[in-house]
Amino acid sequence: MRAALLTLLAVASPLAAQDAATALRRAERTYGGITTLTAEFTQTLVNPMLGGPEESQGVLYLVPPDRFAMRFIHPEGDRIVADGTWLWAYAPSSVPDQVIRQPVPRSGTASPNLVSQFVDNPLERYTARYVGTDTIGGETVDVVHLTPRRDDLPFREAEIAVARSDGLLRRIAVREPSGQRRTFIFRRIRTNVPIPDAELRFDVPAGVRVVVP
Repeated sequence: MRAALLTLLAVASPLAAQDAATALRRAERTYGGITTLTAEFTQTLVNPMLGGPEESQGVLYLVPPDRFAMRFIHPEGDRIVADGTWLWAYAPSSVPDQVIRQPVPRSGTASPNLVSQFVDNPLERYTARYVGTDTIGGETVDVVHLTPRRDDLPFREAEIAVARSDGLLRRIAVREPSGQRRTFIFRRIRTNVPIPDAELRFDVPAGVRVVVP
């Protein structure tokens, strides 16, 4: 019995690693072949210092490699826009009279595009562990736990859910250095469809000052 158990464990470990690698390669191939992506999202923040979860919703827009936007429906009016040159962060729900502007990183791990963090060379950037399967919005997904191989990523660990049907990410959950946990659920995902240019451009509203960190 003991010998059989040891044999089973020896076989199961490589299979789990292969499942993680297969899911990550599927996501990498999928996102490598898209020209645009839009999705509705729900974001949940859990801060151990502040108590209960905080939820927001909106629409995500992506045009690889460096144009990305999140338009929040709740809180209404908040936006994050990477227009290819500048990264804009505007939160009128809390600070209505200013927008933060900084250069969009051309490479490395500081990209504002959260999705690209997990689909650009994931097997080189992370140690991956297969967690299992789940169902999100009727889609069967492979869940993979990721530990960064470097210290300059904006999170300590992550878990992503890759749809078996199309390789798209249906969920991203990260634990940030502060201990805060951030989870995104994506639904109504569309790829290779036109995106209005206004969604990927930020026009500074009248009376709003631009703050450069």
